[in-house]
Amino acid sequence: MQTKNNNLTFIIITGLLIIATISAIGFYVSRPQSSVVAGNNVVEQSLPNQNVAIDVLPQVADKNTLSKTVKDITVEIISAKIISTGVEIGICYTTLDGGDWYPTPGHLFYSTYEIYPDEYGFTTEEKANGNNPGRRCALVRYRIDDLENITTPLQFSLIDIVAHPREMAACQNFQERLDTNSKAKAYGLKAKCAETSDGNISVTLVDQDKSVAKDKAGKLLDEIAKGEVVGPWEFTITELEK
Repeated sequence: MQTKNNNLTFIIITGLLIIATISAIGFYVSRPQSSVVAGNNVVEQSLPNQNVAIDVLPQVADKNTLSKTVKDITVEIISAKIISTGVEIGICYTTLDGGDWYPTPGHLFYSTYEIYPDEYGFTTEEKANGNNPGRRCALVRYRIDDLENITTPLQFSLIDIVAHPREMAACQNFQERLDTNSKAKAYGLKAKCAETSDGNISVTLVDQDKSVAKDKAGKLLDEIAKGEVVGPWEFTITELEK
């Protein structure tokens, strides 16, 4: 009888050990899955940070952003840093219409030095759509060999911002810019365009909103046809990232 009891006890203990072992294995197997999920969450959160310099900062100005508005165009300095070839200035500026608007950077001044702009490249753009103006961002670089002696403050400027002709007929290019200019839409501007023998255009005001004086409408039309806004937009930069 005692032997039977011992066998029963042994069977019960063995069963409990098997259940405990299975539970431990199940818990262990489940842990890597949780780790993978957590790992994936980290990766997904880090992706936006990888694009901060290109996508986020040029779109959102913080409290330290330098900003100046001249003739309806606002220029912002959104970054200023020392890079391996010199100094890089991040800018964003208003585009009045859907044209191909290019900035003209001025010289960079610091201490007794005057540095010519070396190159620039566009980063992001929000196109004007006739209801709102657009916004274009770029990185402007100045080549400086003696990086150790760069001192602040630096004087930076944009001289003008010009709409470069696109690869299409001149009047078609003008009409697209007219249609996407929010002020022209508010004025109700309608115009006739003709190409001249020298490849330029001649525009004539056809109609405007009754609330807008004809000379005011004509002035805006001429400005759109010219496609050039002259500044300058001048800034004093007191801090440089490294």
